[in-house]
Amino acid sequence: MSKRERKKEIPNFCVEFGKHLRKLRKENNLSIEEIAFKAEIDAQNLRKYELGKQEMKISMLKRISDAFGISPSELIDFR
Repeated sequence: MSKRERKKEIPNFCVEFGKHLRKLRKENNLSIEEIAFKAEIDAQNLRKYELGKQEMKISMLKRISDAFGISPSELIDFR
């Protein structure tokens, strides 16, 4: 796989992950602000993750999964 192809995959993953994150949040009847508060992160950053506009660090993935009460692997297992 070329470097260019890998760069295209990252944004696609971010968008798909963001859709999954939003779906999970909605299924749990939680607002962005509620999850952001539980995860101790800024709600604006959470919005960016849901829109696929920002890549997430592993530490942030852990905080968000903890806010949902699931493991990080469960959070990224959406395909």
